[in-house]
Amino acid sequence: MAVDQRPTSFDSRARGRASTSLDGSRARPRAAAGAEKRPAPPEPRARPLLIREGARYDCFGDGLCCTDIHALGPVTARERRAVQLLEPGTLVRHKDLLAPVFRTQPHGPCVLRSERGCELHARHGAAAKPTGCARFPFGLIATPEGGRVTTEHRCPCRTLGERPALTAEAARASLVDAVDRLVPDGKVGPRVRLSVGRWASFARFRELEQPLIAGLMAGGEPLALLQKRPFGRLSGASFRALAGEMRRERDGTAYGEAMLWFGNAMAALLADRPIELAPRPWSDAFDRAEARSPAPARADSVLNDWLADLVWSLDWVFATDSFESGRRELATLYAVAHAITKRLVRARTRPDRAAAEAVMIAEIARQSQAWETAQGAL
Repeated sequence: MAVDQRPTSFDSRARGRASTSLDGSRARPRAAAGAEKRPAPPEPRARPLLIREGARYDCFGDGLCCTDIHALGPVTARERRAVQLLEPGTLVRHKDLLAPVFRTQPHGPCVLRSERGCELHARHGAAAKPTGCARFPFGLIATPEGGRVTTEHRCPCRTLGERPALTAEAARASLVDAVDRLVPDGKVGPRVRLSVGRWASFARFRELEQPLIAGLMAGGEPLALLQKRPFGRLSGASFRALAGEMRRERDGTAYGEAMLWFGNAMAALLADRPIELAPRPWSDAFDRAEARSPAPARADSVLNDWLADLVWSLDWVFATDSFESGRRELATLYAVAHAITKRLVRARTRPDRAAAEAVMIAEIARQSQAWETAQGAL
């Protein structure tokens, strides 16, 4: 999923070797008189490609990404002309995006989805697929150290079962354009905002980020590692109102059911009551994933891997006002996903599948306009 290209470039005076918390708090030593001027920090760049340690993915054709779990687009004007020439009648204007997207079949899959997979690919080759289709689930964020390869977790190909370790070579084909250039979705650095009024160099931020990601991958408790409590006050909004808004998104699509699940779970947590069960129209994709994954994993490993990727993606730079607010957002998302996981396990869903479904629901909700309100009000 593309993010805004908004590089941060404000100066930071926070220096030192050790930190006591994730907000980067520390003393600020005075610069020595006559000290040499420091060289300018490196600017964001897309090379080399950087893979988060522990990230695993391969496409097994589970098929969820090619359904109405999200809008199948948008496609560019140039892509629209090509698709209309090759497969006329397969695009429609999306009411919210106000741009062309692929039509869906009555039961949810893309109109070009068949037993062979993607008919556009099968009939006309991989080069015929629009960028959004070819790129999913990968993303690319340019940083002063290189291009971070990110992955969406809304498909069980990313979250469930045995998967090979992700490599730069495997990701690169999805991240280059028609003339073989790496195209970042966004840029971060050379400095980042840790909290209101506190900035740090990207290198300093990495000192805070690395133990957080390592702790998550080692199975640490997420809320303790994030050093934030979920929910809390929002400026000009409330999580209760957002839960109601999300539940009203129910529109007969898989996206609408995911929003209902997230809204129900958030409302239940805030009221300290059980989560209401709702339909799960994505079950066939997870059935296929579970069938190819006879050895179950721990639910917390699925949740922690997802959180580690959200930290690695640096999306909080674009979605919230600081790393502090970003950690609070992640704490809230985790609390809701964890509650959905437990509810699905009580409904006799295999624990790792329950977590994978919960992660998918949370990722869908996080891309909604309603959640954007929360991000801006943290």
